[in-house]
Amino acid sequence: MKLLSRITALTVLASPVLLGQPASRESAAPPEFPFRRPVSPEGLGARGVLRFSISRDSLRSFTESAGSSESDYDLLRRFASDLGVVLQTRVLGTPVDAAQQLEAGMVDLAVLPADFATRAGMVSTDPCPEPSAGESGRVTAFLREDSLPLAQLLSGASRRIADTGMGENVLPLYCDRSRADDEPVEPELPKARRISRYAPTIAKYARAAGFDWRLVAALIFQESSFEERAVSVAGAQGLMQLMPGVSAEVGVANATHPEANIRAGVLYLRRLSNQFREAESSDRLALVLAAYFLGSGHVFDGQDLARELGLNAQTWRRGVEETLPLLEDPRFHARTRLGFAHGRQAVDYVNRILERYEVYRQRLDRHPEMRASVERVRGDA
Repeated sequence: MKLLSRITALTVLASPVLLGQPASRESAAPPEFPFRRPVSPEGLGARGVLRFSISRDSLRSFTESAGSSESDYDLLRRFASDLGVVLQTRVLGTPVDAAQQLEAGMVDLAVLPADFATRAGMVSTDPCPEPSAGESGRVTAFLREDSLPLAQLLSGASRRIADTGMGENVLPLYCDRSRADDEPVEPELPKARRISRYAPTIAKYARAAGFDWRLVAALIFQESSFEERAVSVAGAQGLMQLMPGVSAEVGVANATHPEANIRAGVLYLRRLSNQFREAESSDRLALVLAAYFLGSGHVFDGQDLARELGLNAQTWRRGVEETLPLLEDPRFHARTRLGFAHGRQAVDYVNRILERYEVYRQRLDRHPEMRASVERVRGDA
């Protein structure tokens, strides 16, 4: 996933109202529409377009409501981009009009007021509690229940995005409608219990290697979401998602055990860090994370392109962050040493970890689930 940190608050999957008349849960099943087809991820990919309907009033709420930071619409557009399709918007007069388009199969998704969640036939991945009676300030995305594969895809995306740092800060603004505007928000910290479990071990090895343990925790979250038995399709294993060859390179023969996996991953980070000594501290971290994702060679290629283009090869912002995506363009990667690389994914990976690292720096020490572990980390220092 790309920068989706607030899309969770938009992914309520539900069926619409029928023919302009809201249908209760007890009402008869809706009539079949002869041209309506279930929406699947494969179908969207073949068509190349994700269509959604929204009323004029809802569009204003969608882009201008408290907590949206006028970027919710953009985030939904990015979500469509992650699916490999273009987002197409149909702005209609009322929410009922938007719902009718969804029911008729003229659109794949409708953005409606949250109180539409009380209608019949809905499937929901809404991270917020059930909307209160008459609630209409929040708008969310709805799908028909005959589109379960896409609903499942969005459900998985919701769970992942709910765990991102930006989602942590935004979801309470959507979900807690009774909160006073000036009341401070202290949202939950995802995976706090698991972070607490591994914090002393992470700190032990991170400190020895010269890293802030919270950076390593942010990387682990990105790699495995603290699932110690995680195995990728490519064969990367454990909390830090290491390939067997990498752990062997740093002298850890079997990195399947969580502590050994953390030790091997931190040693690998240390090795990568030694390859970017010329960069300043914060830029060096970004380059190391990019190398963790792509391998050092591709980051070196990105640095070479930065020099060719007159950018600073030792900085991240306005430097290698700008050139790594060029490694996907044959006009550029054809003249590099290692050729093609998933540069855009690497940039997103690095920035997600750095954003989460900042969240951890601000909040881990004072989170209730973390206090005992943080004290233990400090005591071991």
